[in-house]
Amino acid sequence: MPLDLLFSPFTLLVGSIAAFLIGLAKTGTPGVGLFACLLMISAFPNHEMFASGAVVPLLILGDLAAVYFYRKECDPRLLKKLAPPVVIGLLLGTIVLCFMKNSQFRLTVGALAVSILVFEFVRQRLGWTKVATNLPFRWFCGVLAGTTTILGNAAGAVSAAYFSSQGLDKKRFMGTNAVFFFLVNVAKIPLMFAATFIKEEIGFEKESAQVMNETSFLLTSIFALPLIFGGIVGRKLYRAIPEKIFVPFILTLNFITALYLLISAFSSK
Repeated sequence: MPLDLLFSPFTLLVGSIAAFLIGLAKTGTPGVGLFACLLMISAFPNHEMFASGAVVPLLILGDLAAVYFYRKECDPRLLKKLAPPVVIGLLLGTIVLCFMKNSQFRLTVGALAVSILVFEFVRQRLGWTKVATNLPFRWFCGVLAGTTTILGNAAGAVSAAYFSSQGLDKKRFMGTNAVFFFLVNVAKIPLMFAATFIKEEIGFEKESAQVMNETSFLLTSIFALPLIFGGIVGRKLYRAIPEKIFVPFILTLNFITALYLLISAFSSK
């Protein structure tokens, strides 16, 4: 990626707003996380795949703050159960990423995220409590979370639906979500470097093959301050949101953002 694009006024402004929202999402309102990633992508026109990878170190920085605040509330049993399907999803997503073009990933991720959120709303409405403990449901959510997080950092919608189905309260939701995404985002780094190498080897142009490279970490240093500020504000918002509306609020935010992702994919065609 040309450095003049990275340091352009538009990129710096939009990227700073996105970084603030990432901090907000990690410590207070996870529902804005997907929107923040989409905003970061819009800051890098014609480099969507690179932007999707470059935001991962920023996400990890936000994850560190979230883990610090909420680690004691994590439910490790849920994470252990999710681990095998998530790993498979990460590997599947990496394979797809190696062949995917910039123009394709919004539609794919948006459709998957909207589908799982609609299913969760229907499940709650009809009282399908047994589905939440069903092994195929857990594997479907785990594989989908791993795949969508590699393709567009869009697993927030899937994890919100799954953790909601497990009946987690506000604190356990945030704690489990924080540790889950820290582990997943760290695991994505070597996979994204591998995807860049493979895309170059199979014939993609060097510019369009970039998913993650050294410049990705430069992005973190540039946008660290607005992210930290967002984390502070998010912590205050978390305390202000009442327990009984917290999970429905997060699910609704994720649904709106996922729907926007899907609509924007069609409108860009």
